[in-house]
Amino acid sequence: MKSEVVHARVQSDVKTESEKILKVVGISLSQAIDLFLRQVVLKKGLPFKLDSEKKDENDIAKLAYLINTVDGREPSPKAKKIINLYANGDIDLEVAKFALLRSYQQ
Repeated sequence: MKSEVVHARVQSDVKTESEKILKVVGISLSQAIDLFLRQVVLKKGLPFKLDSEKKDENDIAKLAYLINTVDGREPSPKAKKIINLYANGDIDLEVAKFALLRSYQQ
């Protein structure tokens, strides 16, 4: 049985847009908040990964080191594509490293 009340301040446009989307899904804002909090408890943390738009400088340095270690020349078009995928956040560092190593082995 629900007995606690949660008060939160959010921007009006965020609330309005969220309610529109949730209506399509078939749940209320209150149910969505309850669902989110239940996931926090289940996962013992946030139920999703928070991404920063700026890549960690250590990751970029590791990628540059890898490219220079493997070849030392201008990256091939395939390697540039992999680097761009990583820079855009489409793949993570481990996938980028694997793909780069594989591209240079071929």
